[in-house]
Amino acid sequence: MQSHAPQQSFWLVRAVKALARWVVEKILVLYYVGTDPKVPLWAKRALLGALIYIFSLGIALDFLPVIGEVDDVIAFVVATVAVLFSIKPHHQLQAQAKARHWFGGPPPTAAVPPVLPPPPLS
Repeated sequence: MQSHAPQQSFWLVRAVKALARWVVEKILVLYYVGTDPKVPLWAKRALLGALIYIFSLGIALDFLPVIGEVDDVIAFVVATVAVLFSIKPHHQLQAQAKARHWFGGPPPTAAVPPVLPPPPLS
């Protein structure tokens, strides 16, 4: 009688790796948006404020029954809406390239454009 444990663990490892790559890629997109000089300052502040709130006060409020669940979602939605309009295709391509470098994977479908500094004011 053969055991299917090695095959099951193979699929579990692949699923965990895919989930980790997806999460890291989303975090990298936010990183590239936050470091892009073309992104408006208000969007960067909204993102930073939501992250500070979620990881400081949000953790303390997580022990309250209803407020603990709702406050993190509201902070996340506000930050997502603020940053959503600032995410450009090159942010996503950069995040995909870095995730591919860290996790491996298929070659890119499009060239990753470099982040260029803003043109000088004349």
